[in-house]
Formats: sequence, C-alpha cells, structure tokens
Amino acid sequence: SGCCWRQWRASGRRGAGSGRRRALAGLLLVLLAATLAAAGVYGHRWYSARATEQSRQGALAAAKQASVNFVSVSAASVDRDLQRITAGATGEFKEEFTRGQAQVRTAVVENKVESQGTVLRAGLVSGDRRRAVVLVAVDATVKNVKAPQGRPSHYRIQLDMVRDRDSGDWLVAKLQFVG
Repeated sequence: SGCCWRQWRASGRRGAGSGRRRALAGLLLVLLAATLAAAGVYGHRWYSARATEQSRQGALAAAKQASVNFVSVSAASVDRDLQRITAGATGEFKEEFTRGQAQVRTAVVENKVESQGTVLRAGLVSGDRRRAVVLVAVDATVKNVKAPQGRPSHYRIQLDMVRDRDSGDWLVAKLQFVG
C-alpha cells in the first residue's frame, strides 16, 4: 500500500507538471499566432504603402515626360513627335488630340516650329495606384518663322494620369494649361 501511495503521488506531480507544460506550450502557441498575425497585418500595410508610393513616383515621372513630349515638337520630326504624344495618351485627351492632330501638324510644318521643353518643377497633387493628378512647370524655347532666334515660353500644365490595366504604363487622360 505504501508503494501505491508513492506511485499515485508521483503520477499526480507528473500530471501537474505536464499540465503546466501544456498550458505554457498553449500560451506560447497563442503568442506565436498573435505575433504572426500582427506581422501579417503590418507587413501588408507596409507593402501597400510602398506600392502606392512607387505608383505615385511612376505617375510623377510619366507626367513630367508627357509634358516635355507635349511642348517639344519640330517640323523636321512632326509625325514622330505627334505619335509620341498620342502613344502616351488615353481617354478624353487622346480623343481630343487625335481629332486636332492634322491641324497641329499643318501649323508646325507651315510655321517651321522648333520647340524643346524642359521641366522646371513638378508636384503630385493627389494619387494612388491607379490615378494621379500632377502639376508640371515647363519652359520651352520656341523657334518659328516669326521668331527665328527663339523665344522663351513658360507653361504650367495639369495632367490627370491613369494607369493602363494591361501595360501598367501611366497615360495622360486629361491635359490642361493652368495659371
């Protein structure tokens, strides 16, 4: 009987220790799951913020290039210049520009226009991963039959940019001269 008492007492202690170990393991498992969940949430937020910032920077760069393309036209390369503008356009702007393209071409050739623009400043007004509004200040030296030595022109352009679903490229959906 003394023997059984000792075994029972020893097994009870082992059970209590085993129960504490199970509780500790369960607690550790819960903490690990909570840590992984928090890491997943914060990781997703970080990834989303990074992707949005990269998209905004892409829209800003594309708007700067589109502005330069728009004001840089030469009688010697007018067809290529107009094609470059059209290739970077979509929606309302592409429709308007395509409709007026023949008149623009004629005016550039007849007036022997040589215009080369450079971006002074550009800023993102708003933007996410699909759309952006960008303001661009561009200076250009414009030569033509009336100003063969060239004259400086200053442009302030607002561009509504849209990301193409297929290519991922940023395209000009709307272009307007402002203040």
